[in-house]
Amino acid sequence: MKQFLLLAGMAAISFAQSPLTAAKNVYVLPMPGGLDQFVALRLTEQSVLQVVTDSAKADVFITDRIGEDFEQLLKELTTPPVDTSQAQKAGTTDPFAHPNMRPLARTRGTVFLIERNTGNVLWSTLEIPKSATARDMSAAAQHIVDRLAKAKK
Repeated sequence: MKQFLLLAGMAAISFAQSPLTAAKNVYVLPMPGGLDQFVALRLTEQSVLQVVTDSAKADVFITDRIGEDFEQLLKELTTPPVDTSQAQKAGTTDPFAHPNMRPLARTRGTVFLIERNTGNVLWSTLEIPKSATARDMSAAAQHIVDRLAKAKK
């Protein structure tokens, strides 16, 4: 009986999906040098994750930074939109206010995959592009996506 319970527990663990393998839709945040565009291209080409342009549809986010600024941005991206017509009548919102989506500094080569619901880092890697040329950024994106694909398996 104990062996059966042990085997059943091991089977349940093997069938449970980790958050990384369960992730399907990704929202890629802007990164210096256009790295975000190259990463999105490679993710799509290799069918690693479905890249979405609406953050509300994302299971995970790819970013090159974490911390307070990212946490604030994550709140803005995951909070349901406010009815601007009602807010404008009340004078509580600026219709031209948008989150600052442009990176503030040059990338240091770290890339993080963040779970939407928890804000946990599911995966990360370090890939420093040799330069900001399209060829080097594309190569860096390829390495990043190859590592992510391997981790998802």
